[in-house]
Amino acid sequence: MIYFYTLLYFFFLLFYLPIFFFRFKWKKREKLELTERLTFSLPPAGIDQPCLWLHAVSVGEVLSLQRLLNKLKQSHPSWRFVVTSLTPAGIRLAREKLGSNALIWPIPVDIPWCLNRFLRRLKPRVLALTESEFWPNLIRMARRNGLKIIVINGRISRRSFRRIKKFKFLFLPILNQIDLFLVQSMADKQRLLEIDLPNEKIDISGNLKTEVELPLFDEKEMPLFRQKLGLSPQQKIITAGSTHAGEELILLRAFSKLKQQRPDFKLIIAPRHPPRWEEISRLCSQFSLRWQRWSLLKNGKDNIDSPDLNWEVLIVDTLGDLPLFYWLADLTFIGGSLIKRGGHNLLEPAFYSKPIIFGPHMENFAYLARHFLEKEASLEVSGEKELLEVFLKTEDKNLKGMGEKARAILRELQGATERTVTVIEELMK
Repeated sequence: MIYFYTLLYFFFLLFYLPIFFFRFKWKKREKLELTERLTFSLPPAGIDQPCLWLHAVSVGEVLSLQRLLNKLKQSHPSWRFVVTSLTPAGIRLAREKLGSNALIWPIPVDIPWCLNRFLRRLKPRVLALTESEFWPNLIRMARRNGLKIIVINGRISRRSFRRIKKFKFLFLPILNQIDLFLVQSMADKQRLLEIDLPNEKIDISGNLKTEVELPLFDEKEMPLFRQKLGLSPQQKIITAGSTHAGEELILLRAFSKLKQQRPDFKLIIAPRHPPRWEEISRLCSQFSLRWQRWSLLKNGKDNIDSPDLNWEVLIVDTLGDLPLFYWLADLTFIGGSLIKRGGHNLLEPAFYSKPIIFGPHMENFAYLARHFLEKEASLEVSGEKELLEVFLKTEDKNLKGMGEKARAILRELQGATERTVTVIEELMK
């Protein structure tokens, strides 16, 4: 069966490569690093150093590795650490955030020949896969090369569970090659047990994303940041983070109605993919909303007297600046939740004690979303009408108190890094 998968994957790759090139190289102006992905170019070989390989699919998973990698590097300075990622954005962020502690490289395509070349060059002892990165040939080749394999911060969404359970005869032989699953919650453990993985291979460690290292801003600097954005002390900020196509339209429609009642409000939109700023700017113009790009303000191409600072919607067209805008916000919205994308990380605004709202599609963070709702530390909205209702309550004391509850819950959830490090170190022996 694995040979049939490899053949299908190979033909899919031939079909997808032109689309990949168009989507990332031409449209998004991303660096593709195809020679690295196809292993025509290989990372430098280690000099008699034991090696740990960590794989994170994209931006959120990369950020979750920060504290973990710092602790492992401090405890094991003689070890070499390699971090791979699938997406161009993930690779770029990994180089920025993790590059001082690890070699950063694109994940090779899931073809045995490419993976073998990569493994023989690096000679890692342990492979740590984040969340639900179950690539069949990657796992098979790692096992064949004698690696110990662990899943960290494991997560099995309802959608993934239904697919795995339906095709258990395909997935189970692959998953059984993994030595240990460290999962986020009891629900994740239960789903793995239901597909007949042995109990002794599954442990609950919590969510690494609860311990992501975010910038600490000084409250005394708040007026300076607001001045740079052209904001008066009275104006209120709504930050919508990691948004996707389809939900910006809903957000902007609700915001345009809010502006009719509260002209002192500003909206900051940080799309999941920053190059989409042009698409969002066209939507702003459609609603007659004045917009500005953050990169122009950030790079000092405008000044405090510039008319360009008279924006109503700020579009964040850079990567890595979302924490700043969560910190500045009076109210935060979690993107990917008004449409069926599974939602994004609600813990970043919680870190800054901000009120959090999200849509009905938080499947990627189902446990956390449910927990925050039960503790009255967040609100769920179904669409434009409810969005507008919450926007109008931004100054409500109960809403502000919700942000403090979110921060308290975040503190309660922490501890996953220590538990994960302890288990990984056992495999490193």
